[in-house]
Amino acid sequence: MEKLQAAFSAVAVPSALMHSSLVIGRKQHRGTILNASNNDSDRSEDLQTDNIDTTNMEIINAKGNKVGGSSKEEKLGLERETAVVGDPQVAQMETMNITKVLTELQAIQSQGPKKYCILGTRHCSFLHQQIVEMLAYALVLSGNHIYTSGAAGTNAAAIRGALRAFQPQLLTVVLPQSMSKQTPESQELLEDVTNLITMPQNDAMPLDVASRICNSHLLSETDHLISFAFHESNTVLEAAEEAKKLEMLVTLLYLD
Repeated sequence: MEKLQAAFSAVAVPSALMHSSLVIGRKQHRGTILNASNNDSDRSEDLQTDNIDTTNMEIINAKGNKVGGSSKEEKLGLERETAVVGDPQVAQMETMNITKVLTELQAIQSQGPKKYCILGTRHCSFLHQQIVEMLAYALVLSGNHIYTSGAAGTNAAAIRGALRAFQPQLLTVVLPQSMSKQTPESQELLEDVTNLITMPQNDAMPLDVASRICNSHLLSETDHLISFAFHESNTVLEAAEEAKKLEMLVTLLYLD
């Protein structure tokens, strides 16, 4: 029995020592972690101490201006300049509006039936086309005879307005060239026109030259020219100048 106890004691001692060494190892490991944490905090404090306070720093840029103020302009070293944008754009209908057209129409109606030539630019907005169509419609209803050409835009609107009045004898369309030279849209519109005059002899000419000849013919048949044009509408403006030389009444309405 004594030998067994002695053997057990011999075995138990190393086990106790092993347990104590594990405890000591854990304490040492914990101490190492605490030391590492303390070292990190010390380093963080050192870094915080080494941070540079740039809040009130003033930096001089290449132009000698201070950079780093409170406002965005001061931070960038920029100077505010007032933008120059010019005058606001004038509305396109400022020159030609419904009131002016109705005033012109009232003056026309008070003079009795006449022969009117309506010419204008091809590049006409939808709103302007509606105004031209309304004007032609009212003129024909008042017994006036409308003369125009077959181009798109202003002239096509005049044709549509005159046809709406259901008095085809009061509408005459003169084409600068033959019917085959017109666009499919124009040809379809012109199918309902009774008084249609074509100029096939001008087919070999450039369109602008043929248009001037056509406009001269229209002016020779009418008493009053109503034109809708931009300041760059050369052909239409030339017709207006020609009408003035013929001592015709001229109403020129600008779209710009």
